[in-house]
This record gives sequence, C-alpha cells and structure tokens, in this order.
Amino acid sequence: MHETQFGRYAIIDRLGAGGMAEVFRCRQTGLGGFDKVVVIKRILPHLASEPEFVNMFLDEARLAANLSHPNLVQVFEIDEMNGVPFIVMEHVKGPTLAQVLRAAAHHGKLRLGHVAKIVAGMAEGLAHAHHATDLAGEPLGIVHRDVSPQNVIVALDGTPKVLDFGVARARGRLANSQVGTLKGKLRYMAPEQIVTADGSLDARADVYSLG
Repeated sequence: MHETQFGRYAIIDRLGAGGMAEVFRCRQTGLGGFDKVVVIKRILPHLASEPEFVNMFLDEARLAANLSHPNLVQVFEIDEMNGVPFIVMEHVKGPTLAQVLRAAAHHGKLRLGHVAKIVAGMAEGLAHAHHATDLAGEPLGIVHRDVSPQNVIVALDGTPKVLDFGVARARGRLANSQVGTLKGKLRYMAPEQIVTADGSLDARADVYSLG
C-alpha cells in the first residue's frame, strides 16, 4: 500500500480485505482541532474497471446512505480517488458479533440479557432498513440477505450495529443479481433464500437469519 490519503482522509492503518473491497481506518481533521476517525471501504483497484463490481459497490453505498439508525453503521459519503470509488463510514469501536460469540463459547458464559439486547437492537436496525423509502416516499424494498454474526459490530456500550449491505436486494439497484447465484452465508439463510435464488425475497428472510 503506497497511499497515505484518501482525499482529505489520512490513512491510519489497513483493517482488512475481502473479495471485492478493502477497509482502512482513517482520520479526518479540520478547523478548530476537528479530529474524527472514520472507516473507508474501497473497491479493490483491479476491480475498478469492471462495471459489474463497481455497480455492486455503488449500490451498497447508495442503499446504506438512505439509512440512518443507531443500530446500523452510518455511511457519510461516497467519493473516488484516481478513478477508484470508496465509501466513508462510521467507525465503531468494538468486536464483531462473531468474535463475541467465540469469546462466550471459550469462557462458557452467555448472558441472556446481553443476547436479548443485541437481538432487539439488530431487529430495530433491520426494521428501519426494511421500511426505508426514497426521497419521493417510495419503498426501497431492502432485504439485507446476509444477516450473520460477521456483519454485526457490537460497540463497547453493547449497542449492535448491522453493516455490509453489499449483497442487499432493493428496488432500483444498478447491478442485477445473476439468476441461480446465492447471496449470503448458507448457514444463516432462510429456506426460501436457498430455493428462490432469483432474488425474489422479502424482509422475512432477514428475520429468519436473525433468529
């Protein structure tokens, strides 16, 4: 990695990478000592010339930007550098739910009160996404399709925040899912999500995955 900046955002470190994007922790500074840590998700540079991947990435940013809820990771803006788009998101201090579950299993402790708080928060965040509308008041029809412990961050105060709408189904997406292509993690999929691989799902699939 040779970059030290994403526009006005200075790179602190690289948090990781997946099949389509890489994630950085960055700092934004400004007048009067303004200092804010954010997370930047950038499409992998070698995919920036592939319209299908770029459209999927832009879909994620556009969908998430329409959502504002304490139990969803907030998207602040989308920009590009050298022709490669990136998303600026809220930085949440805390482990993923997957890490929490592994630690609970290791120590043999799983407090039902904590479980209830996490599940309730996730349900509220997903309900906000499911009922989201565009500026004209038309339903966006968002279905996350990948509700799983890896896609939830538990903040240090115990607040769960759902992230990663990269494979979400919604009205008006730029990228269309290929028929017969499963989206999400098999272990958490609702039966109809496996059988109905053409993407014709509704919010009940997310509720099943949450359960």
